[in-house]
Amino acid sequence: MRSKKQSLPETTENIWAFLKEIAKEAVKEAAKEAAKEAVKEAAKEAVKEAAKEVAKKVVKENQENQEIREIKKENREMIKEMRRETKTLKGELNKMYAESRKERAESRKERKELNQQLGGISNSNGEMAETYFYNALKRDKTFVNEKFDSIKRNRKFANNEIEAEFDIILFNGRSAAIIEVKYNAKPDNISVRRIISRVEAFKLLYPDCKDHNIYLGVAAMTFRKGLEQRLHRNGIATIRQVGKKMVVYDREVKVF
Repeated sequence: MRSKKQSLPETTENIWAFLKEIAKEAVKEAAKEAAKEAVKEAAKEAVKEAAKEVAKKVVKENQENQEIREIKKENREMIKEMRRETKTLKGELNKMYAESRKERAESRKERKELNQQLGGISNSNGEMAETYFYNALKRDKTFVNEKFDSIKRNRKFANNEIEAEFDIILFNGRSAAIIEVKYNAKPDNISVRRIISRVEAFKLLYPDCKDHNIYLGVAAMTFRKGLEQRLHRNGIATIRQVGKKMVVYDREVKVF
């Protein structure tokens, strides 16, 4: 609608033109109002849709956050349970370790006692063997087909220069025999080199015998296989008990 008044036309043609103009103005005004209403409705719908989307997102995020909270809660419970189990396991391991240490200590104690017992038995067997061969040699004092005047046992020497031990020694005016005695002769307690090295120590400890013929022998109740042959090859006699007799092998004996 126009704001200022229009003068009425005087002819029919002008009237129709005037009416058309008025109609156009009315249509324009109506279109504007319709457009405004349409925009408002569209805006309302857009706001509604946006609100729905926001609401959906909020609900989804809330659900996700709830799931995350549940997962975190489960994780915390799992961690607590693992800590409890770890603590329990640690306690059990400490207990087992303590028991193991106790068992090892008891085992060491038992092994020590057993070694002492075995050592005592070994010493006892060694003394028995030494006594047997000493008494057997003492009866006629004969060794390597030579007669001796005297016999001594278990002679120990220790000074700043020499430390030596001789189980049995036989003497006469021109010869001496040094006998090593073992209950069970074997490579770990009989060394050919060590036996031969005693000759030098013997001559220093018994200077009157430095020019004597020195014979060496090993006496034992039993010999480990092969040991007797090795001693024989090195000129050392062997003495062993066979039944109730003492048997001397001196076929390959030599003078040291």
